[in-house]
Amino acid sequence: MMTGRKVEVAQSPQPQAWSLAVLADKLRIGPPLLNELLKCFTDYDTLAKFLSLIRRFIPEHEAEILSGRRVYMFCYRFGKRYFPLPPYAAEASGEQLVNGLPVSLMGMSYSAYHDLLMRPGYLLLLSLVVYPYEGDERDLEAENDDLYTPFGDPMPKGKRKRKGKTLMETFNGARVPLLDAVQRMVGADLAGRIGDGWQPAELHLMTDGTPHDGVGQFADWACSETGCVVLDSSYDDCGFMEGMGEPIFMWTQSNVDMLTEQWPKVQQIREKIDRMVEWLEADPIGHFGELLEFLAAKAPKRKRTAKARGQRFSDLTEHWCPLDQQSEEEEDGEDEALQAVEAAPRV
Repeated sequence: MMTGRKVEVAQSPQPQAWSLAVLADKLRIGPPLLNELLKCFTDYDTLAKFLSLIRRFIPEHEAEILSGRRVYMFCYRFGKRYFPLPPYAAEASGEQLVNGLPVSLMGMSYSAYHDLLMRPGYLLLLSLVVYPYEGDERDLEAENDDLYTPFGDPMPKGKRKRKGKTLMETFNGARVPLLDAVQRMVGADLAGRIGDGWQPAELHLMTDGTPHDGVGQFADWACSETGCVVLDSSYDDCGFMEGMGEPIFMWTQSNVDMLTEQWPKVQQIREKIDRMVEWLEADPIGHFGELLEFLAAKAPKRKRTAKARGQRFSDLTEHWCPLDQQSEEEEDGEDEALQAVEAAPRV
């Protein structure tokens, strides 16, 4: 999930200040470092795979990359040509880099929504958006937990936390902790004017091109409707190999092409969201009150011309990450990158 850091800071391997040593590496292409030469003899397979990545994606920088801080320079040059790799990639080992394409997924997840571990500006904007998980089976499971004992027996009526509810009561109740958090920030008066939130399309219609541009983009992100993989998918939407703590994305051309094509849109969305979040956090009560008044003035015009608002129904498979991932069945096979290794010349 997005951490709230500025997009140019959160997703660039380039340091804010260049040290003299790094500057020297950039200005000079000389003999490889001794420790890099030793790695050639002790870890030939990794070197061969690393060479294949260079020659597939940035062959014009092969000499520069192999002359010094190889992983760091590869990440830097790859980011300039395609899309920035996550900052942790530049600190990874060569083996870690070649075994999986580094990707940071920042989509909203069910657990992130309910944990509410977000900065204040995110919570304020999230309260304006309809509950993204209407119809989600996990809500119904939580509701049923209050009706049965851990052994599956019906809970005695006197000990049940709540009586039977309609589906809409269950889904609307999922927003209560969020609205409680917002109330603690801006007071009961403002929080009481929020209602059940707006659909992303409604917020776009009311705020796009206005001083509040960015609210619609935030709603798209909260509902996984941006059209960008890294903003719409979370780690809940990925497959995990046994024994691995994170999914392994493959160095396929389709993955690189997809992420490269979407990167400009990711930047645009993140920048608009960052701007709105920072504006709200500068004066939560004053600015959030201003935003609510703005939406209240726009909403009646919208309702007179709009069709009745449809209900959202969450599908657990709807936002499954479309990136090529390593699976148990493919573990022993070769992907495109490994096929290229076989053709790489011996060094």
